Amino acid sequence: MSRIDRIELETMEEAGAQGTGLVSMNFIERIADARSAALQAFETVGQQLQAAFAAAREAGKIAGVAHGGHGYHRGSQKEKEAIDLFGADFDAARSLTALRRDLDARIWTRLLEETGLRTMMDRKERDDFDRSLSGDEVPEATLENISATFERLCGEADLIFLRGLARAFSSLDRRFKSHDGFKIGSRVILDGLMSADFGSWSYRSEREGVFADIERIFAILDGRQPAPGALRRAIEDDPPGWGPRQSETLTRYFKFRIFKNGNAHLWFQVPELVEAVNRKLAEYYGAALADAAPADASPDIFRNRSSLPARDLAFYPTPAEVAAQVLGVADVRPGMKVLEPSAGIGGLVWSVVERGALVDAIEIHPDRAAAIEGRRHPSVTVRCANFLALTPCEDYDLVLMNPPFAGTHWMDHVMQAWAFLKPGGQLVAILPASAEVNETAKHERFRAWARKVNANRYGSLFSDLPAESFRPVGVNINTVILKMRKG
Repeated sequence: MSRIDRIELETMEEAGAQGTGLVSMNFIERIADARSAALQAFETVGQQLQAAFAAAREAGKIAGVAHGGHGYHRGSQKEKEAIDLFGADFDAARSLTALRRDLDARIWTRLLEETGLRTMMDRKERDDFDRSLSGDEVPEATLENISATFERLCGEADLIFLRGLARAFSSLDRRFKSHDGFKIGSRVILDGLMSADFGSWSYRSEREGVFADIERIFAILDGRQPAPGALRRAIEDDPPGWGPRQSETLTRYFKFRIFKNGNAHLWFQVPELVEAVNRKLAEYYGAALADAAPADASPDIFRNRSSLPARDLAFYPTPAEVAAQVLGVADVRPGMKVLEPSAGIGGLVWSVVERGALVDAIEIHPDRAAAIEGRRHPSVTVRCANFLALTPCEDYDLVLMNPPFAGTHWMDHVMQAWAFLKPGGQLVAILPASAEVNETAKHERFRAWARKVNANRYGSLFSDLPAESFRPVGVNINTVILKMRKG
């Protein structure tokens, strides 16, 4: 038995011994040893090839002395091809680098697949992983790197699964991006999933690619081996034919009905698994920031406005990356007068000051207000107060805010801040995704008010912040940016 055969046999035996769980150290060591042996062999062969090609080029020079550069009309082209091939400009180091990248990418792929971690990933996580292996910076699959990476991945396996579950359902129905629903019911409605003209998957929608993630999630929660793509294949096969049509497809977990207008309804067939999914969604998002606007809440956002602070003063500072994106939306100029009415510890304040603006910062919590005031910046004034209890004055060119999300207090904060803007002034606020998508009467009344008073009536009020933008400060809430200008 050759050394190659022995390495392969021993590694596969070790893979079988460790099963689908975590990676054993012995397994990692064998892979790392085989990698080192392969790279050493590649390096040796590369050096031999480089020396051989160099010798071939020298032989070509000697041949040139003999023929003086003359060719004959029938064979000169073939002769040239032979000499060019034989005398190729081979670089052993560059070749070894390319071989190393390919080998390491294959090793990482194998490890994720054989440990079952790839099965835990959602489509985005898998795509991100695959992209990281296709560039020029493929991580070296050394013993140290593999050990550290899999210690981290195995420790985060539950989080990876939860994140993938949340992403999958938010991709199917935008309302799951809010922080107050966090539950699936018995059905999801998918508008425009299929082409109303041809009956095929709509080019405008990539949601059918999420079905594999939904199948994977239900199978894992059911203790079964995932079979990604089965739902899509069943939909395409039932019934056969072309053109718009109404159809119904049944699988173990789903009932899928397509209508001629291209819309579709997806029913979840197993109530116990729906409950399991909802428990996982609650675990991922948490209940600390639950929106307190039930469907039958009074829609009157004017008479029911409160000047009381939110009872839940949970503090989630604005991460630096979020502040940068907000500043990319806001029109901040030197000398501009800016209000930050829920300043926290200054996550937005200092970003605005760097652009030469003058900032009035209001913060209800004494310690946080003192933290901003302690920097004693000449362009910043600080007031420790309940913003909702202040008397508005139209003094400001811009309001930048990350108001409290608890309940629907953010509505009160936005409307109060609007009253502080000069005509022509701009308001830019970080809000929960529910501000854009929730369908309660109160949410709809707020959006109707915002559209009515906003001078920029032709653009969208909201733009998405990347998913999990607030994860660095300990919360998985999805958020949007509200941008309005006062007429």
